[in-house]
Amino acid sequence: MTDEKQQNLQGQYQDITSQHWSYSSERYAGGDNLLTAIARGWSIDRKVVLQRHWFAGMRCIEVYHFTIRRDDVVADMAVMGNPYVKRYLANHPHDLVEIEDAAVA
Repeated sequence: MTDEKQQNLQGQYQDITSQHWSYSSERYAGGDNLLTAIARGWSIDRKVVLQRHWFAGMRCIEVYHFTIRRDDVVADMAVMGNPYVKRYLANHPHDLVEIEDAAVA
């Protein structure tokens, strides 16, 4: 895929996906869920926590914890790390705090 086509798809990401996520029933969210929450009026706290989960000391999964707020509801949206989330954080003013999780065998 050419760079131009890839950039066009990334620019349309919000337009082609609208995914509901519930803090009460889903442990992890995707980047599309984060975009949907923003589009639906949720605000995101400036502080974002990055938690790394290590498996057998060789494979790492990143989970970004966003505190989202709307009206009187506050929730932790744990978003699985992916290139879109990293790009979102690079383009929006957030304070990223990194913590290391215990290794998982």
